[in-house]
Amino acid sequence: MEQYPTELPCSKPTNSPQQGAWSVAPITQFRLDERARWKRRVLSLIFVGLLISVLVHLIVFLFSYSVASGDGSAPPKGATTTIEFAILEEESFTALPEGDRMTQSESNRTDARSEIIESTQATLEADSSASSLIPSTESRVTSLTGSGSSGMGVGMGGSGGGGTSFFGISSEGSRFCYIVDRSGSMDSGGRLVAAKAELISSLQKLPDFVKFYVLFYSSGLTEPSMQQGWNTARRGTIKRMADEIRTMSASGGTVPMPAFINAFALSPPPDIIFFLTDGQITGFSIEALLEIMPTNKKVVINTIAFGNSASKTLLQEIANATDGQYTFVPEGRNP
Repeated sequence: MEQYPTELPCSKPTNSPQQGAWSVAPITQFRLDERARWKRRVLSLIFVGLLISVLVHLIVFLFSYSVASGDGSAPPKGATTTIEFAILEEESFTALPEGDRMTQSESNRTDARSEIIESTQATLEADSSASSLIPSTESRVTSLTGSGSSGMGVGMGGSGGGGTSFFGISSEGSRFCYIVDRSGSMDSGGRLVAAKAELISSLQKLPDFVKFYVLFYSSGLTEPSMQQGWNTARRGTIKRMADEIRTMSASGGTVPMPAFINAFALSPPPDIIFFLTDGQITGFSIEALLEIMPTNKKVVINTIAFGNSASKTLLQEIANATDGQYTFVPEGRNP
């Protein structure tokens, strides 16, 4: 009778190394997949956090900008101290005063490099064209700084601000008006050329935050075409004014009253007036001048007799009545 083995070969357990590798491989792959999923999840959270941060900063910026520009509504009552402080800082940097806005407007119209070069050339031209004129010892009050000062001298009266000088007379204020003779007699001895050069020099000494106004008179009144009220003493404005001043020519008589009427009609009135004449004034008196002066504003008038002292007495009376200064500039000397 045939004998069968009691154990079948297939019932023996297999403990080979290859079978152990098959059982470990799925676990390792699972762990790698899990780590990859965590990495993706962390990166997603970081991206979402960055996106939220950008959106929050953008919203805060737009809110601050709208409040600072005045287009938005007032901040809510529950705004935190930090938000309010940030808005105040933004306002302090964006709310520029009127003078600064004018500076930006002028800088957009003028090329800085060419402006500096042309301004230097204008100064050289003024110096080279000036004739020989100088104040004599007949001046009632001499300048504290003299001609060519830094422009910060102190005159008689004035309301503070900045300073300049004109033919040796120094004054300080916030608004300066120049009333300059261009009558036919100013063509004698290069007087008008010298007066225009000194006027340009005086304007260039003005600090850039003060105002100025220029008037030429003869039988009538001549005003630079660029002038539409008070001018701010910015470099570009003075350069354009100097170009117009150089085009003025001498003709007519000596009638300054229309120029004074125009000057006193300015709003606000000037602090300082420099009044220059070279001859006998027509239709003018101290009484007539005082009648048209502003009643609620003191205006200091400095007077210059230029090459001719025919009106010396009247000019001294005007200066004395307004706490100004008088000087006589003889022909043939430097100021």
